[in-house]
Formats: sequence, structure tokens, C-alpha cells
Amino acid sequence: MQKMMNKMIHIKVLFKGHCPRCKRYNEEVIYDYGLKPYWVVEKEMDSVKHYIHDISCKRCATAFSPESLVYRESVTGSVYYERPIDYDGQTNPETLDLQMKEHENRFEYFRQHETEFWDGFTAHALQNWRDSINELRPEELLAGLAGLDMTTNARTVNQLRRDILNRGMSIDQKIKFWYAANHDYVYDQLLEIGPMGWYVEGDVKQFGQLRTRYVVLNYPMEEAHERLRTDMIGKVVRKDRGDNAFLFKRIAQLSDELNRLSDNLRDKHHHIQEMRAEIEDKNIKIHELYQALKSERRDKNIISRDPDDIRKIQDLKSLINELILAQDEPKKEERQEEVVIEEVPIDFERSDSATEEGRNLEGKTIGIIGGQRAKQAKEITECRILTHTGYTQDPEFESLLKESDELVILTQFVSHAAMWTAKAHAIDQNKSIHYTKAINLYRILDDIKKTPVTH
Repeated sequence: MQKMMNKMIHIKVLFKGHCPRCKRYNEEVIYDYGLKPYWVVEKEMDSVKHYIHDISCKRCATAFSPESLVYRESVTGSVYYERPIDYDGQTNPETLDLQMKEHENRFEYFRQHETEFWDGFTAHALQNWRDSINELRPEELLAGLAGLDMTTNARTVNQLRRDILNRGMSIDQKIKFWYAANHDYVYDQLLEIGPMGWYVEGDVKQFGQLRTRYVVLNYPMEEAHERLRTDMIGKVVRKDRGDNAFLFKRIAQLSDELNRLSDNLRDKHHHIQEMRAEIEDKNIKIHELYQALKSERRDKNIISRDPDDIRKIQDLKSLINELILAQDEPKKEERQEEVVIEEVPIDFERSDSATEEGRNLEGKTIGIIGGQRAKQAKEITECRILTHTGYTQDPEFESLLKESDELVILTQFVSHAAMWTAKAHAIDQNKSIHYTKAINLYRILDDIKKTPVTH
């Protein structure tokens, strides 16, 4: 153990993941511990925090959330530690701060409960002496004998274990043996690393089921670390024949369910990023198509349209409708997070009908798409107001489009599919369409009055 603690290592910390747009594998070094002894690096890890942030794809420059945090040994290229990054928000910043404070105070807290822990640890070993001896590694067996000033002529591990079991030690000798054999395990492994850094699944393989189980259930931890204990119980204590068998079984089941949900949320988080990248690409294409359509409408002859222009415009409208249908598919899968699109109104040719005093809306029907505005609409008397939430494109939505003389899009409360449908309708029917962040209908109507009619 001492030889390992003094070994020189060079640890680098990386984020890694696949780009949601081009699928390229990316790595980004976020911290370099430098070439130092193992024990120095372990000590520095207690104080170094790594905050999760987006990394940039080296191929297409897309920013995305990393999938894993990796500690890599640079000299050999081997992975020292790796874990997936969860995006389920299970640990809030306040709890994490408390856990870090308790982590820094772990040596003092252990000293306060040291005697109690060792008494229980040795009592547990005495009750299961043969199994406990069989879990000890060769160097631990020799350390236990050294603690009793004993030697052995055993040449193999099995001979060494049989030698110890056949010595007929007294209770006091067994207690001293167990303390000496586990000194490095308790102080250099458990205490030095601390509960926040334990990897109990690996500890079971390295140090044995009995020892790891006892430590998980009885190691002194302060309140904020008790949640870590619960998580570890679900991973280690899966079978028990005592009075608490049902409780441990239930904890294991809940731990499995929590891990499954965490994996599912992590997958959905990265899937949503892929959907966003796809939507962004489609929005760029739609913008290019509308720019082309805008150019066509600006250059056309208002009195007599050229047949080729008409054909081109119809082709563009058909393509826009296809894109709207295509965007409906990812929207069905991404109901969790509504996409809000804010857009500058299309600058069609303006007529000279606007005056400085504003237009008269009497006799007009104004269709407002987005949010819940039906109650306020009833208070308006100067014109007829039709409203729709814009979340679905049902018959009421189609009726609003047909009956309205002018359309208003509340950009913060409408889906992009509904907005594009309304825009396509306004273009086809030569209706004015307005975009606003305002939610007060009186202000919206005032803005419409100041805006010339567009065709």
C-alpha cells in the first residue's frame, strides 16, 4: 500500500462525448494535476472541483453537454476513473456544499467515533472469523501476524490462511491481529479517500463482501453523507437473512429504480440535444427559403405575374409545407420542452395607407395566436378579436386563420409549427401578420394601428 501511495502518476481530467449534430467523438481536458506522487494527487482531489459545462465539437463547432467525466493517467494512457455525468438534478448546490464541508471534516469526525467503529468491526470479524480471514489479501495477513510479532513459513496464500486459522489465537490476539491487518484499509483507503470517493462495487472485489458490507452500514458519516450511504446500501447489501432483510431488499430495489431513471434521464438529455440541433438546421433552411420567397415577391410584377414566378413561388410554398410536416415529427417526441422562436417580421412591400395618427381598426377581425387571451378579448369593442393558444392546429385554429383580416403572433407563447403555418397562410392570402412579445391586447392593437398594412 505504501509503495502504491508513493508511485508517480500524471492525472488529467477530461470531459468526453459525441456531438449531437455530426456524431464526432470529442474530448476536452479541463484540469491537469501534473506528474506527482499518488498520495499528493489524492489529497489535491479533495479540494479541486470540476463544474459541468458544454464542450465544443472540433469538427462542426457545435456546443453540447459532455457525457462522461474521465480521470486518465497520461503516461500509460490508462483510465484511472470514469463515470457518466447525470443531468437529473438530484443533488442541489446547498447539499453539495454541505457534503464538501463534511468531506473536509471527515478526519476529525472519524476520530470522535474511532473506538466505536473498531469495536464493531472486530466484533463482526470474530463472529465470522474464517470467512473474514479468507477475505484478507496476502499483505494484510502478513501485517496481522506482524502486529502479534509472529512469523510464518507458509509459501502460498492458502497455506498462510490455514496457518493463521490453526494457531488457536485468543480473543485479544484476534482483535490485535484484525486491527493490524486492516489498518491500511481503514486509514489509507476508507478515511483518506472519504465516502464521496468510494467505489463500493470495486471494493467488494478488492476487499471482500463482508468487510465492504460492514463499512457501508457502519462507517461514521455525518448527516449530508447519509444519502451516499443509502445509495451504497442499494449496491452492496442485496441479500440479508436477518430482521432487516425486507428493508435491505426494498432499498436495493429503489436503488435499481433510481439508477434506471438516472440512465433514462441522461439518455433523454442527450437525445433532446440531438433534436435541437436538427431543429436548428431546419430553421436555417426555412429562413433561406423565406429569404428566397421574399426576394421573389419583391421582384415580381404586382399587376401581372410571370408564370415562371408563380410556379417558383408555389414550389417554395410546397417545400415550406413539407418542412412544417417534417418538424412535427420531432415535436411529438420533445413535448417536455416547448421551443419558442422569436422572429423579426418579414419586410414585405409596404403600402402608403398608414398615417401618423394610426389606422382605424373598426370592422376589422384581428386573429391573435399564442397564450390565453380570450377573457381580455371580450373587453375590446373597437374591432373583433379572435384568439387561439397556438399549441395545436385544430379546426378552431384553421377557422381563425380564415376569418381574420390581420394576424398577430405572440412569439413567447406559440409553437414554431403554428407560427410557420400562420405565416404561410398570410403569404398565400396576402394578409398582414405581426410579431410581438407584448401580452396586453390594448398595447398590441396600438402597435397594429401604427403599422401600415402589408400585402
